[in-house]
Amino acid sequence: MNRIRKEKKDKKKLGKKSILLFIVIFVFLLFAGAFTLYKYKEVEKRKTLIVEIDKNYNPYVKIRKDTNLYTKDLEQIGEISKDIDIEIERDTQKDFAYYKVKDTEYYVYYKDVKKIKKLSEHDTYIHYIMLNKNAETKKNAKLYFDDQKYILMKDSITLPIKFIEGNYYYVKYLNKLFKINEKDIKEVVESKNSEEIDANYISLIHYSHVADTCVNDDCVTTKSLEEQLQFLKENNYYAINVSEYKNWLNGNIRLKEKAILLMATNDNDILKNLNEKYNHFVNIVGLDSGIVFVDNNMKTTKESRLDQLSRYSIKSYTTIDNFQKMVLGENVVEVKQEEKEQTPATGEQKIAVINYHFFYDGSKEGCNENICLDIKNFREQLNYLRDNHYKTLTMDEYRKWMYGEIELPEKSVLLTIDDGAFGTGRHNGNHLIPILEEYKMHATLFLIAGWWDINNYRSEYLDIESHTFDMHNTGDCGKAQMICYGYDHLVEDLQKSVDVIGSKKAFCFPFYTYDDKAIQAVKDVGFSLAFIGGNRKSKRSDYNWKIPRYPIYKNTSLQQFIHMVS
Repeated sequence: MNRIRKEKKDKKKLGKKSILLFIVIFVFLLFAGAFTLYKYKEVEKRKTLIVEIDKNYNPYVKIRKDTNLYTKDLEQIGEISKDIDIEIERDTQKDFAYYKVKDTEYYVYYKDVKKIKKLSEHDTYIHYIMLNKNAETKKNAKLYFDDQKYILMKDSITLPIKFIEGNYYYVKYLNKLFKINEKDIKEVVESKNSEEIDANYISLIHYSHVADTCVNDDCVTTKSLEEQLQFLKENNYYAINVSEYKNWLNGNIRLKEKAILLMATNDNDILKNLNEKYNHFVNIVGLDSGIVFVDNNMKTTKESRLDQLSRYSIKSYTTIDNFQKMVLGENVVEVKQEEKEQTPATGEQKIAVINYHFFYDGSKEGCNENICLDIKNFREQLNYLRDNHYKTLTMDEYRKWMYGEIELPEKSVLLTIDDGAFGTGRHNGNHLIPILEEYKMHATLFLIAGWWDINNYRSEYLDIESHTFDMHNTGDCGKAQMICYGYDHLVEDLQKSVDVIGSKKAFCFPFYTYDDKAIQAVKDVGFSLAFIGGNRKSKRSDYNWKIPRYPIYKNTSLQQFIHMVS
């Protein structure tokens, strides 16, 4: 009985275990099925995602809406504006729903971009060479694509600078040109971004007036201008504007070779038509703050100053050969045909007035100004004058000749020096006076009387005349102070210079710049003569208060000097 009862009990237990086992197996199969279904759906979902990512991928895309930039770990690293077009790459992880921004470690969500055929071209500065400088941004700096679109970077990044304009640094990023406000720049460091050779000089060429026919020297015929523009076009020169020139001079841009700045004072229909035909080569330039031009038929270099910019002046008699020399940056001395044919026996006597500025000893020191002259070259010029029996005039002799009181030998020359700066006085190099005394040759110094002690320049071979008392700067109007200041101010300053120097024989206009008011003030104070630039010989029929001179520059050759005085 007990055995039977025990067997029934064991069967009952076994039944319960079977039911439990069935339940466990059923639950297992249920979960296994659910898991399998989940995995199947995940695989299908991954396949669908990969298809979508593949379908949406294109190397060139545009941002659909303002969105975020991410790291590979999906940490937000920045922001990017709608409609900025970028180049992207597929990530090696095929189901990764983010595209890598090319040449960066940043990513954009695949649904936040749309395909485009090609990247837009916005870098119009094709003649600029990358500056050899990089800009390191501050955190949260904005890189502006235009005034509305930008990229914001939470971390600092370092980018190559293409150029600087005003308060903005223009940088290369994502094969585009972005601008960054200087307040977002942490540091600018030197870097070798380009080894391309840039322009080391620029020819500034000026046209006073353009007409079909010309009756005065400052006019250029339509035919001549078109011939000159055609030469520039055929030889792949490109035009820049005054703003670009200033930026180049200040080291804010690097320009490719064959840059040229053509300027006209007055606009007219002839010039407009030619400008349309030749892609606006000629700039119409009026008053430009901080710039003073000197018409001396010389090139400008990176050492030039905004208050004394050399430029070429096109005349009615400028030949295409001389124009080509100007474009190539050569010193050009132009003579009208009738002046070439004139002889002292039949024509009016002409005397060269030579204009120097600074002197230095190239074997011991340097001088970065274009108006510096190595004393070795100065000696060569004086040797030529001595060996060819030229008379170097005192200012009194020249004044008397101009006023018809005396006659002078055919081989006469007046040497003048402006300012009283580097190398001209005993206190600042003392190169000029010892050489004049050695050669026993005369010269005239136009001294800025309020800047240096006149006793530093005393010599029997150096006359001292006025170059103002304290008006050798650019004034508030953007031109020379003698143009900006009123008549009474000019008279007061000029009289101060006379009180220091003790002479009214001659005056020299700073920067060769003058107007009717300045000339009247010079005359009213009592100066007998006044000198400017001009690149031609002087003659008695010249206006006494606008006497032309030949400026001498660092690269003026001996042959050019001989041409001036001969």
